[in-house]
Amino acid sequence: MSSQIKASIMILTQNTIERKVYLKTTLYFLFRNFNNKYKYPITILHEGDYKERDIKEIISGIRGDECKSLINFKELNKEDFELPSHINKEILEKSINTQIVPYWRNKKYRLMCNFWFKNFIKYCDNYDYIMRLDDDSIIEEPINTDVFKLLKENEHVYMSNIVHVDCGLCNYNMKELFSNLFPDKKEELDKLFVSANINNDHNIYNKFKELYKIINNTDYNDDNININMPIMYYNNFFVTDVNFWKRNDVKNYVSIISNNPNFYYYRYGDAPLQTILLSLLEPNKITRTVFKYSKKLQREAFIDLNNNIHSFMPNNYDNSSCVIVNKK
Repeated sequence: MSSQIKASIMILTQNTIERKVYLKTTLYFLFRNFNNKYKYPITILHEGDYKERDIKEIISGIRGDECKSLINFKELNKEDFELPSHINKEILEKSINTQIVPYWRNKKYRLMCNFWFKNFIKYCDNYDYIMRLDDDSIIEEPINTDVFKLLKENEHVYMSNIVHVDCGLCNYNMKELFSNLFPDKKEELDKLFVSANINNDHNIYNKFKELYKIINNTDYNDDNININMPIMYYNNFFVTDVNFWKRNDVKNYVSIISNNPNFYYYRYGDAPLQTILLSLLEPNKITRTVFKYSKKLQREAFIDLNNNIHSFMPNNYDNSSCVIVNKK
């Protein structure tokens, strides 16, 4: 393990043809641009759908015995991807079926968000630091610094790359939730959200009224929709000190937030939740490392659950999804 730092790179995946292709590509660029040099163990998390031959197929695509030995597959506990008992399945299904925005997603996505917000820490007992990397994420250029060492030396608790503003409808009432948890942090919270209004002549207004009625069992009567869009680190890549997430106060906040039904009925993202919690508790211990990096949505168009085609890619090939200014 590089420099005696107890760290691991964690990738959550599924054994489907599509996800397997993405995983192989992610691992290729991970080794090519970072881990061939630093040699950190890689933990591939799955729900029991990776069998012996599937594991052999993935490892066979890794070059060299030393790099192959870094790969470990870990089956998750079944309850990590089970819907909590207090969530009404009928309400959730109706909410998901509204598909109010293209990235409203499905039940599986919400469970994934819950995993990376609440459950991932259960698999970190052997490490002081972990890196999350999604199975469709590509490190597009060499990272010339050991990011684990950088985090440790600077006594930071969290490092990410891309800064993004998330959907205010997906995260509806998230600001209010944090305001109740942190009543003395109003000024800080105001800086972590971008406010906007959706008028009743907008085509999304009636869709939101339908959604609101499904979730709250009462009509939405305001003439506009006030939304607060969270500013977040795009956390399909992050490096973190696991001891932060083991703190009693942090575990308590995580439990309260993840048990809020809006987490599922809307589509609260793990990225804004992590970013806001870290920003309120350890604002001086968050940092960025900038390198060219992309996820599937920055490389290709996608089809939503209503069979509509969407494209959120940069308009040229000079950029991935972030502007490169200072490289570390």
